[in-house]
Amino acid sequence: MDDSERRSSRLWRSCNVLRVLVVAVAVAPAYAQRAVDPARVVAPGQTCAAITQANADASAGTVNINHDGTPIAGTPAPDISRGFKGIPRSAQPRLTASQQRILECTHRVAEANADTPYTLFVPSTYDPQKPAPLVVDLHGLNITPLQQILFDGTTDFAERYGFIVLAPMGFNLSSWWGSRPGTPVEAAAVKPGGDVRYSNTELAEIDTMNLLKSIREQYNVDSDRIYLMGHSMGGAGTYYLGGKYNDIWAGLAPISGAGGIADGAAERYKSLPTLIMHGAKDSIVSPATSRRAVAALQGAGAPHIYLEFPDKDHEFWIRRGAAQMEKVFLFFNLVSKRTTVLPQK
Repeated sequence: MDDSERRSSRLWRSCNVLRVLVVAVAVAPAYAQRAVDPARVVAPGQTCAAITQANADASAGTVNINHDGTPIAGTPAPDISRGFKGIPRSAQPRLTASQQRILECTHRVAEANADTPYTLFVPSTYDPQKPAPLVVDLHGLNITPLQQILFDGTTDFAERYGFIVLAPMGFNLSSWWGSRPGTPVEAAAVKPGGDVRYSNTELAEIDTMNLLKSIREQYNVDSDRIYLMGHSMGGAGTYYLGGKYNDIWAGLAPISGAGGIADGAAERYKSLPTLIMHGAKDSIVSPATSRRAVAALQGAGAPHIYLEFPDKDHEFWIRRGAAQMEKVFLFFNLVSKRTTVLPQK
């Protein structure tokens, strides 16, 4: 090969390299766009951070029992007959793949003049072009949104069936989701038309419903498949917000729910398939509360399922009971506004 041929060969190789570089540069922006996880896009005015194992571990509280419910050697066994002081608490296991997708977030509640936290799970299969079902999950008394969404199985089944899960704060840990009268909050805004400040329970309802509206704007949520569930105080919120905003929900699931259905209000649940679950040995919220709710739904002809577990207490059976949580997601996966056939009036 003479000098001119060698120069031509080097030039040809250089051109090939250049073409590869041009293709790589041209493809890079498209690849970068595909790499963006739509589940991690945060709406304006909100801040979110990925869950950490440390935060999850800290949320478990003081451990007094093994995860499977067996005693811990050298630790006094919890006595549920003592009420809240005797609730079993086990350590948080290593986060599952789905739990690692949980976001710990805050958003501004103008009426409260405060930022409030919430947790959010969006499944890995979420596609902004396809409507996704949404579960709003209400915490119990003195339970945080992080603790609530970490109930065993919650995100695992949400991932399996494609649900977004939103666990709001409801202003604070003890404001009952609007289901009870409250007291004015000194730091809150003044309500329009007067000089009275918003109460804690009003703020709980406002926080929850405004956040739901925001999430529906941020994500492609299927308006025919929005569900409401909650445990204990969160069960009270499920009954209350479920009945008050009965045009939103496709199904309800109060678990060990306090409060129940207000007298004369059962008609508002006639379009709401409802799954009620309670432990027969619950010493904090009597199962009689759920039985009365069932009787009210029966009287109104409202669709419902009642599951009462003979050997279960107030919380541990659902907090560390993925098999029970699966029942909730299977129920939600069966009902929607599109498919639920209700009795004719």
